[in-house]
Amino acid sequence: MTAMHARALLAVPFAALLASDISATGSATRLPDDAPTVWTEVAWPFRMDQWGHGRAFRCAAAHCGAELDLYLRAKVGFCNCATGVADDDDIDRVGDTELIEGAKVALEPGHAVTVGFLHGRVRSFRVDSRFAPTLAALAIALNNKCDAVVATVIGHEALTLAQEQAALAFLSGEKVQNWARDATGLETQ
Repeated sequence: MTAMHARALLAVPFAALLASDISATGSATRLPDDAPTVWTEVAWPFRMDQWGHGRAFRCAAAHCGAELDLYLRAKVGFCNCATGVADDDDIDRVGDTELIEGAKVALEPGHAVTVGFLHGRVRSFRVDSRFAPTLAALAIALNNKCDAVVATVIGHEALTLAQEQAALAFLSGEKVQNWARDATGLETQ
């Protein structure tokens, strides 16, 4: 199954994705049937930059199939007001993959997503560093009018479709959606 065919499964209910996802290595990644996807807020591990501190969350292996970290920030006024996050160049421009040290290699073209009231794109990367093991990253760039909401998901192995869906489900939840409304203004698209 190619990655593009796997993307076609996005319409399949989330529970089915969790039960049948196959990782890039070909081995099944099955999350426990009774384990909810739980993201716990942790301290922001990065130095201050022009976008300030964001919010950081961790999902334990027992809940996400592997330990995942998710970093979330708003970039107010940093999105194309007319088109939003329309293509992979926009992901590269507004995304937060620069938080992770190392060379980023896009694994495939990104794809469009809707996360609550936000619209944008998702793209998978491999991060090669001479100082650390290779990491997998998922860049998620969303917009509310002219404001971007970016999330970066980091894992130590190739991220599966089920793990992508777990991150998107978390971002669609009330906690993040309320934060995004507050961070980007109450007016939504």
